Amino acid sequence: MVAAAEETLSMVLSDGAPTPETDQDIHDLMLRLRGHLMQLGAMTPDRSSAVAEVMKIARHREAEVPENCARALLPLASFAVAVRTVLWTLRAEGALCEHPSPCPPASAADHLAASVLIGHPEAGWCVLCNGVILFEDTGYLLPAGDIVGPRRPLPGGAVTT
Repeated sequence: MVAAAEETLSMVLSDGAPTPETDQDIHDLMLRLRGHLMQLGAMTPDRSSAVAEVMKIARHREAEVPENCARALLPLASFAVAVRTVLWTLRAEGALCEHPSPCPPASAADHLAASVLIGHPEAGWCVLCNGVILFEDTGYLLPAGDIVGPRRPLPGGAVTT
């Protein structure tokens, strides 16, 4: 389910994705995104209020997509971003981990033990399964936007904070 949602999001949001040319293309993408949102919504009832709020925003964005193709591209992208945010929020809550032993959520003390979901070692960062963005200098960004500075030991045993 997650892979299919990410594929649809890529079709709408990726730089190399072709622009939908007809009303039917936009309608088909909307149906796919709506289906993914419904599946994700089924995972939401026992989740935090943050997930519920993101779901509400996504549903609001869906309602903003007009029928006319020329006017629908920006609202379609906005809806896709809202669905992507739902994915990231659920992942940060630990609801979408597909590993044999579930990764700790971003709110757990051991959140850095999560598996790498997207690695970009050439750029010096990676995204963990729980939505944490980890940088090679050992600093990281939590899904809620909190920044944790580098913790790499300095010469002489001092640690930066």
